[in-house]
Amino acid sequence: MSSLGFEPEGCTTAMGILPHLDPRAALDLAFSLDIPFWPQLPNLGFSEDTYVQTVLRFPGIIVDHERQLLRFNEEGFTAGLPEYLEAEEGSDLFAVLPGDSLTYGPFMERLRGMEKEPKAVRGQFMGPISLCLKVTDELKKPVIYRDDVRELLIRHVAARVNRHLRDLRELHPRAFVWVDEPGLELLFTGITGYSAERARFDLEMFTSLLEGPRGVHLCGNPDWDFLLRADIDILSFNAYGAAEVMRGYAAGIASLLDRGGCIAWGMVPTNFAEAEKEDLPTLMDRLGHIWESLEEGGVDRGLLFRRSMVTPATCCLVNPDLTVTVERSFRLVNALSKELRERFTRIPSS
Repeated sequence: MSSLGFEPEGCTTAMGILPHLDPRAALDLAFSLDIPFWPQLPNLGFSEDTYVQTVLRFPGIIVDHERQLLRFNEEGFTAGLPEYLEAEEGSDLFAVLPGDSLTYGPFMERLRGMEKEPKAVRGQFMGPISLCLKVTDELKKPVIYRDDVRELLIRHVAARVNRHLRDLRELHPRAFVWVDEPGLELLFTGITGYSAERARFDLEMFTSLLEGPRGVHLCGNPDWDFLLRADIDILSFNAYGAAEVMRGYAAGIASLLDRGGCIAWGMVPTNFAEAEKEDLPTLMDRLGHIWESLEEGGVDRGLLFRRSMVTPATCCLVNPDLTVTVERSFRLVNALSKELRERFTRIPSS
């Protein structure tokens, strides 16, 4: 059995960020998939941004809505730290509260009112490394370079994830949460001054604090050896953009699957220019070629199918048609999942 507590078998979900200006339409889309997710709508305002919703109630944080920046204030940090440190991990300090999000309350209400229980439900926050790169001090320096603040902020994200998971599990036993880590791609460009060794230590500390399953999503192209060796249970990534790259990591993928891990294959592009070129047959061929090469590298294709989810390739907020292409992509995700199930459910493990 997978670390999720069930075998995904090609079921569908998606990243939380949507381009919609209508929360109800965004919720409709989120619930159109096998695993509904909490949608976050940054086009409605900075308060709906995933970074903001993750860092809420951390001492010393100033949210600059006009410039859409997150600032760290030393004086506010010092003043708020004693009360913050007294809070228990499960307290409302780390919860998503009614005023934090336009979609979270309605999302939870829909879950409570569903006649048929979905296969699972999913939430998300921003990952700690990316968050520490985003928050800057008075000198405009990311707090990732400050050992004291970085460690506490990592623990803050873990506490947020754990409380989020507990709240979701009150409504569904097979809930899980993953974190979005776009910053992992920057670590290996040589421009951050934050070493891979330090990142590995921080990521290991973060995952050790999570109640699990431990999931990471990213749209970029990090050091895959680094990520596949990490102590994670779910890897969600842009498989459409990384198709050629992933064929060289059969051993790492096999190891992830063997220890109960799952992969969310972001195969359906949401970017207008890419999406215009693709349909169900081309996407099936693209994913099929990846899986065939992984099988040649020793990955059991029956196990690969059972431990796989299908998702859009990326979030996209800037299409000229805003939501039309994204919604078409979600329909293609469901169609791709159906096709995969028809082709792979009868394939036995080798």
